[in-house]
Amino acid sequence: MNDIRVICDGARVSNGSSVEEPVLKLSTVGPDANVRLQIDVFRTEFLRDVPTRLDDLLRLAAFVYAADTRVARGTDRDVFGTKWSRQFLMSLPVWDLAFWSSPHVRENLIDTLQFLTGDTYELDFVQRSDGGQVQQGILQFKDLLDPLPSVDCVIMFSGGVDSLAAVVQAVSEGRHPILVSHRSAPVVDKRQRDLVDLLRSSFSGWAFPHISMWVNRSHGRRTIEFTQRSRSFLFTSVAGLLDIDDVRLCDNGVVSINLPQSGQNVGALLSRSTHPRFISLVQRLMRDVLGRDGLIVQNKLIFKTKKETMNIIAASGHPELLQETGSCGHIEAKTKQQPHCGVCSQCIDRRFASVAADLEEHDLASRYEKDIFTDPLEEGIERTHAENYVRFAARLESLENADQFFESFPELFDCLPAEGDVDPFGQELWSLFRRHQQTVNGVLEKKIQDHSRDIRRASLPSNCLLRIISSGEPGLDTRVRYVDRLRSLICKSLPAAFQTQPAKNERQVQDVGESVFQAAQETLHRETPQIPFGVVTTKPDFSDAPKESSPLFVEFKYPKDRGRLNAIVTEMTSRVTIYTDQGAWILFVVFDPNRTISNDDQFVEPFIKHEGVWVGIAR
Repeated sequence: MNDIRVICDGARVSNGSSVEEPVLKLSTVGPDANVRLQIDVFRTEFLRDVPTRLDDLLRLAAFVYAADTRVARGTDRDVFGTKWSRQFLMSLPVWDLAFWSSPHVRENLIDTLQFLTGDTYELDFVQRSDGGQVQQGILQFKDLLDPLPSVDCVIMFSGGVDSLAAVVQAVSEGRHPILVSHRSAPVVDKRQRDLVDLLRSSFSGWAFPHISMWVNRSHGRRTIEFTQRSRSFLFTSVAGLLDIDDVRLCDNGVVSINLPQSGQNVGALLSRSTHPRFISLVQRLMRDVLGRDGLIVQNKLIFKTKKETMNIIAASGHPELLQETGSCGHIEAKTKQQPHCGVCSQCIDRRFASVAADLEEHDLASRYEKDIFTDPLEEGIERTHAENYVRFAARLESLENADQFFESFPELFDCLPAEGDVDPFGQELWSLFRRHQQTVNGVLEKKIQDHSRDIRRASLPSNCLLRIISSGEPGLDTRVRYVDRLRSLICKSLPAAFQTQPAKNERQVQDVGESVFQAAQETLHRETPQIPFGVVTTKPDFSDAPKESSPLFVEFKYPKDRGRLNAIVTEMTSRVTIYTDQGAWILFVVFDPNRTISNDDQFVEPFIKHEGVWVGIAR
């Protein structure tokens, strides 16, 4: 666990605090303010003043977001993910100390934040006073706008496909939404404002009032963690500025529930920003803070697939709006002509959906840096995202009913409502994901048919998705294929490296192995991490620890004679026990140029019978 003391607006730390370092100081007030909290609004009688309790909530949400983005969830060397989940010990000044200190409110707040972010929170509230400091004004008023008495719902507007569909859906219901956006960067702000302008010109019957909030770094420590799981808490906090009981926080259901697409995914890594349980928790909290029992926070797209959200936009008569939305998870350095990378999970989902919805003319392939179907996919993240997406749909296709669905994905039980009949909700979820897999598999079949001649002639790159699908490779887990590739790479390279002069010792074999990894652009860390073993510690020769998968440990062995071979068998046996207990996979590379191993199959069999253990013999 990564413990961080966060001191907000100079709040004193209670004497009982057990954690002093590291300390993150955040401030929205005074000359040392390093967190900008600004909400750009229009002048209108409709917008109410910010009461002290709501001011507390807005600043609290800003501090949670700032801490979330400034404290990394570990590094590649954090092999077992022990630092992915952080423990924040936050000292927070508030105006309404009695309210925030009450056990009921504190418990609701912590439950909401912990489920949303996967982190642990200890909250120490102290009384806020102005102390003679200049308070940062939260509201920045823009142009005068006539009173808007007919506004009847608040929609969180990111500028993506789903948020646009939510707005179009509300208009089709005869509603009059007000849009709330978070500005994380100028390019995002411009895209959102341009899309709002297009909405106004396309649906002339409503003004689409738009509120934007800036919550970001004004100076000091830069953003280093980009998961930003706390952002939806910001959205709902800003919605409290408006005296409206219909608050819509919308994503399509597949994204909202966000099941692990690979068996290697760690559940805590998956976003919960519009998850049904978060929606329920934040609604309960907002009712307490605002004193409005009738407030409803809802996701109107919870039972829609991505294709179906696009169909909502198309049915409005303005499918051209789709082209102006942004979905890419990598907005940095993207051009206006190609705003999407094409290979992140968001881009892949968008592209499949637009093909399935027959909306490719409004979501041009040329606006993606890579065509997910026909362009080469680099080994690593690009290929992993694509293959996981396809494999997930294939796994869903193999399930026959809702019972099997829930047995395969126990995470689904978190989605069920706490009250009432859960069976209809469960059946809706099963239907949702069945339609999703039909969409994905249908698009693959269509694209394979469209490019059947190119596939037959092998004129497409061998590592493009359609060629990979046609070869049947996605049936093999990408992590398994990665280990096999490393084993093959090393076993081919070691004999050549020592063809002229024999290896002096095992350390020299490791050095050559490291050179091979570097030449292949594989990032493996040498002699890390330290693993407890009784009263001492041990460490693998190399480790590879992606956040989404089990860690891989690589051990090199060099039996120069049969005496050394017996010792190596003992070492390997103990390592299997130690490393598998830590949840790691193991690749043993045995460099045996002197053929001390008389029977390869007999040698490797005791080791490879363990799940996640590989042995490569190089000669």
